[in-house]
Amino acid sequence: MQKIHSFGRTKPIVMAMTMAVAAIALTACGGSSSSKSSSEEKPNFTDVAKAFDCEPSSTQGKRVICIGSADDLSDANVQNSLTEALAMAETGDTFVLPQGRYNFKNTIEFNGAVDGVEVSNLTFRGAGMKKTIIDTNGASADGFLINDTNNLVFEDFGIYESNNNALKVKGSDGVIIRRLATVWETDFKSTNGAYGVYPVECKNILIEDSFVQGSADAGIYVGQSEDIVVRNNIAIKNVAGIEIENSKRADVYGNTAKGNTGGILIFDLPIGNGIYGAGVRVFDNEVIANNAPNFANKSAFAGGVHIVPPGTGVIVLSTSDVEIYNNIIKDHQTTSIAVSSYILADENVVATPKEDVGDGVNSYGDIHPLATTFMDGWSPLVRNINIHDNTISVADGIDNPEGELISEIIAGYKTLHSLYPDIANGKVTVPHILYDGVGELLANTPHPDPVFGGASIMQALVLGINQIATSVATLPDTEMFTPIDVSLFGAYPPEGGVCQSKNGIDNRTLFAASVFETQPTQNNFKDGEPLSKLEQLQSDFSFAWSIMDDPSGVMSCASGYTGSPATVTFGDNKYGCLEDDLENDSCAL
Repeated sequence: MQKIHSFGRTKPIVMAMTMAVAAIALTACGGSSSSKSSSEEKPNFTDVAKAFDCEPSSTQGKRVICIGSADDLSDANVQNSLTEALAMAETGDTFVLPQGRYNFKNTIEFNGAVDGVEVSNLTFRGAGMKKTIIDTNGASADGFLINDTNNLVFEDFGIYESNNNALKVKGSDGVIIRRLATVWETDFKSTNGAYGVYPVECKNILIEDSFVQGSADAGIYVGQSEDIVVRNNIAIKNVAGIEIENSKRADVYGNTAKGNTGGILIFDLPIGNGIYGAGVRVFDNEVIANNAPNFANKSAFAGGVHIVPPGTGVIVLSTSDVEIYNNIIKDHQTTSIAVSSYILADENVVATPKEDVGDGVNSYGDIHPLATTFMDGWSPLVRNINIHDNTISVADGIDNPEGELISEIIAGYKTLHSLYPDIANGKVTVPHILYDGVGELLANTPHPDPVFGGASIMQALVLGINQIATSVATLPDTEMFTPIDVSLFGAYPPEGGVCQSKNGIDNRTLFAASVFETQPTQNNFKDGEPLSKLEQLQSDFSFAWSIMDDPSGVMSCASGYTGSPATVTFGDNKYGCLEDDLENDSCAL
């Protein structure tokens, strides 16, 4: 086959990225927040007296089913009673769980039908998240696993010590989770279960007034879903307090994320199922001192939560259309807000496509490690990120950045501070707002080879994959090639980058920086490789210092992305800023 032209990539970008960095100090106005989180006092999960207070009923096709009995509240009877009730469930049933702590030996599972008849509109209700505790340590997998049924309500109970996920809901249109607790009592252990509250591949999700503690992945995780409201919850001592992943139209507000490894995460991972995120608003939250060690198990994805640097408030990774505003973000030892393309997590993103494929190629993944995911519509870049009006601060003595993923970046900033100690007035080492910038640089920089007709470096990479893939005749007939959408890798418009404005407290200096200069110039590259700002400073002092001394060049956009309020529709009811929460001033800012 014909050999395509070089992409000008002779070493991974991340190698250049981790050599050194530079920064800009910005003076910002103080933001404000009127967070409406629930009390930070965690539920008192100690011994709870067992009590039965339930009257069964059946009215207009809606049954109330009492779990357990006044005569027998043994663990086995309560578990068997719930299992048997689900096996005979009818649409509209409410299962009332008794007060007390009960040890279950099996997963509570329901898969949407009974004897071939679809069943929906189920409610699981306890006596209160401090009063009804289901300890699922005896179950080998999830605590509760509910699949393929719509309009589910979980309220007023706790799920404890699951060996996998506490509550997983998959494939449901309509999920309300309120006043629910998911807890692992042992702090920071990788043997804790992965997710606390875990709706995935769902629509119309409301999670409110709940408490999550101890998850070895995310306390509240919403993945591959749409139309989401997560409000007024408390997340402590998880790896990720709250995570919105590969999801559309989500509002995250009024929550407290405290003492986690990372507070609030908005990620798009290369899952490969055609579901990717956009339209997330994070506002009116208290994100405080998330400095816990990272105790996650390694993920199948390079960008899983195992890479989260301890001491990070909010993280945005390889997603688009995110607005972060009016939050209190304070006392993080590494950085308050981090925004990154997937290139930082996985250097395979910018691997050179295999040109001489010969007859040994069995999949598009043999051409490029992420070819099939690119074909699926995933982009590793961040776009349309607007960070504004947040109260960001770090108390004296908190600064102690760490994290294997960014260890060389931290070292670069330490070098910078030693050369220019006046930057950020010595308050923090890594910027309060840290942006890698490399994806934007590569998307904005035209490839130097005219054969690509002015396409950017990132576009040239995917054009090369497309060219190779269409010329390979040895792939199975069943594997149809879908050309990668080149527009996902092209130049950022003036309003399409990462914007930050009016963040800070008491007019103190806010340290904000991108590792790479995002606009192409001849100084950005050497021998085809991108240079970090500190590398530019070392090679061309006058040019690089002009970048560092001009705040308008760092995360400043012509206009920032403004998201729309999310609305959750559940039966005849609607929830969200424009529905049942009209009093919240921040909802439609």
